[in-house]
Amino acid sequence: MPTHALKESLAFLRPRRWWHWTLLGLAVLCLAVLVVRQPLARYETRKALHSIPGWDGDVGDAHISFFPLMYSVSRLHLVPEDRSLPIFYIERMDSGIYWGDLLHGRLNAWSKIEHLKMTFFIIPIVIPDLAKVLRQVIPLAIERMQLKDGEITVALRHSRSDDPEKPEGTGPQLWFHDLEATMEGLATRPELEHHATTMALRSTMANSGTLKAFVTVDLLTPDAITFTGQLQLVGLNLADMDSVLAPSKLKIRGTFDLLARFGCAQGALTGGLQPVLKNGEIDTLSPDVGKSLMSALADGAVVLLSDRVPGRNAVSTIIPIHGNLNKPKLDVWTAIAGVLRNAFVVGLRESLQGLPAPAAKPETVTDVAPPK
Repeated sequence: MPTHALKESLAFLRPRRWWHWTLLGLAVLCLAVLVVRQPLARYETRKALHSIPGWDGDVGDAHISFFPLMYSVSRLHLVPEDRSLPIFYIERMDSGIYWGDLLHGRLNAWSKIEHLKMTFFIIPIVIPDLAKVLRQVIPLAIERMQLKDGEITVALRHSRSDDPEKPEGTGPQLWFHDLEATMEGLATRPELEHHATTMALRSTMANSGTLKAFVTVDLLTPDAITFTGQLQLVGLNLADMDSVLAPSKLKIRGTFDLLARFGCAQGALTGGLQPVLKNGEIDTLSPDVGKSLMSALADGAVVLLSDRVPGRNAVSTIIPIHGNLNKPKLDVWTAIAGVLRNAFVVGLRESLQGLPAPAAKPETVTDVAPPK
């Protein structure tokens, strides 16, 4: 073997410089991370979901990427053992870390959810502390959460079905679809909450109504319910409510619009409603339309009183409302859901006050054959 060739062979066996081994170690580490990150992400996500008390959770898949720094889950199911709590299904959720905040030692994140389905059961609707549930899976402060193509089914007056394909059953239901929402300032750890949480949403109610809502919530004082908000409903065809109102023997026709503004400070609720009922007609066997309507749709845990003056035209006047959300004590999100629903019920009830009573149906006369 030539001398120079022997020297080159022996040079490979000489001790390499420390940085050669460092680079080689980093390369091996990166390769190992690339190999195990996805199975590890799936394992840890399922472990976290299975550890949530009172909930049965699972996920189809989970991924972690570094550029960008993002965590993704798909086909996420959350089914509660308490049959009065809602069922959650998320087709895909991406959550990422803001690099600028990370460099300053803060774990602030964003989240994007595609095709969320929620199914609620029984009145009053109980909304769980979703931030507390997510805290066990994603221990971050979510600065901004965006939802696209959401769907909410409210199954009234019955518990969920045992059929996993149709858990809402076949009873009367309220359906909200094409839901788009944005929430900012939602922290999943109390120590990370540093400003008010805002939520804006847009949805289609039943098959016709366009629903918009905006709410600002103070989560820094959890013992005192404090929030402000606005609700706008346009073009709801009341014929879409037939199945919901059928148990109360109430049938309404017309198109309903509603504008509601409200504020709650330390549990004391004030605000105003402006309902508009077009081409309204009522056909009912119930002697008390207002009571039937409240029984069918209202949240009994939230008492929303209207300052109605007899003879006032509700269509052209803002109706003052007030209430006390401290008795019974509710969590802030359940209270907001109750106020939104009862604002709709009270506004519709006030619109119906001026309608004439349904005309009595003529009795059917049976022809009698003359005696022979």
